[in-house]
Amino acid sequence: MRLVADIGGTNARLALCKDGAIVPQSVRNFSNNDWPHLYEIITAYRKEHAPVPLDDMVIAVAGPVHGDQAVLTNRKWIIQRTELLQRFGCKQVVLVNDLSALGYAVPSMLPTQLRRIYNGPALASKNGQSLVVGIGTGFNVSPVLSSPDGVHCLAVEAGHISMPKDVSDMLEVIGHSPDLFPTIETLFSGRGLSLFCQQVTGDDTLLGTTAIQSYKTSSNPAISNAVDHYAALIGLLLRDLSLAYMPSSGVYLAGSVARAVASISTARLIDVFAQPCDIVGDRTPSLFTIEDDFAALYGCAARDRRQ
Repeated sequence: MRLVADIGGTNARLALCKDGAIVPQSVRNFSNNDWPHLYEIITAYRKEHAPVPLDDMVIAVAGPVHGDQAVLTNRKWIIQRTELLQRFGCKQVVLVNDLSALGYAVPSMLPTQLRRIYNGPALASKNGQSLVVGIGTGFNVSPVLSSPDGVHCLAVEAGHISMPKDVSDMLEVIGHSPDLFPTIETLFSGRGLSLFCQQVTGDDTLLGTTAIQSYKTSSNPAISNAVDHYAALIGLLLRDLSLAYMPSSGVYLAGSVARAVASISTARLIDVFAQPCDIVGDRTPSLFTIEDDFAALYGCAARDRRQ
């Protein structure tokens, strides 16, 4: 029996899995604001499932993982593997980045868990390279390599690298100072979306989520312009990432910001994303949104103990 957890900046999702399959009635969601630390969340969860002995844990964290320690970026929780072993008495604990957990889930995702928003070239099999791109509270990517030997996900912290020049150039074209967005995450995240929309509309109180909710109903054209411009910027970033990681098996968007923008301004995002480039021509990879909020738990369940 394995305990799996997906620890985001806002919520913690936990479940049990047996023989690689999630036990449906064991899935629980916790608000991080209600708890001092992940350890107390797991303690409360284990009280509900006390008779079930654990063999191991796989914990996905929205932040960097270094050796035996993970740091939750947007909450500053420090999660220690040794502390989890001592507190909960299981044989093994694995800490992974949350985007890596989604990467482990990608090869076995069902059509009901995905929404295809762009059709790229057909592939003979699922073996190959994929890329998960997460835009939510923060930003990161997970390059995924699927082969007959298993699924391998590389550790990356892409949100903190400098903004690509073509994205900065587009910001200037639509009237923004690139200096406001020096790194990828400063623009492509919940906070970044809010700041971008405030700059476009001139409304300093406007949050990105409000702009998205008002996209189709607001009488203010600046709101729809802001979301459409933001969708174009996401499309441009995805083009750059597709060149960097060559995800011939598809790009998978995750996170609340990515899903919301892709759902209401799909055409603008695709128009930029699918533009041919000199290196790969018109072989733009397929683009999906991950619609299952619990997909990272499935990735934690699927992760091979030997990795």
